[in-house]
Amino acid sequence: MILYAEHWSFNPVVFILPPWQEIYKTDEERKQDWNEVMLTHTTILKTYQSYGYQIVEVPKVDVKSRVDFVLKFIRENNS
Repeated sequence: MILYAEHWSFNPVVFILPPWQEIYKTDEERKQDWNEVMLTHTTILKTYQSYGYQIVEVPKVDVKSRVDFVLKFIRENNS
């Protein structure tokens, strides 16, 4: 069986926005309780790591600062 993730990878860097309990709310689209959120996050991290991706955690700050963080990382690491 071919595992596509082993043969066709994306950029080796993955930006992860960690769960942020202080701002997390459930609604019609976001139905997971907090324990399920944490389990999903852990599973995603382990999966990316198992395929050799570099995980970059985006800090828990306002949206503009998150954008600035990602853009700065890209500029500094794609020279």
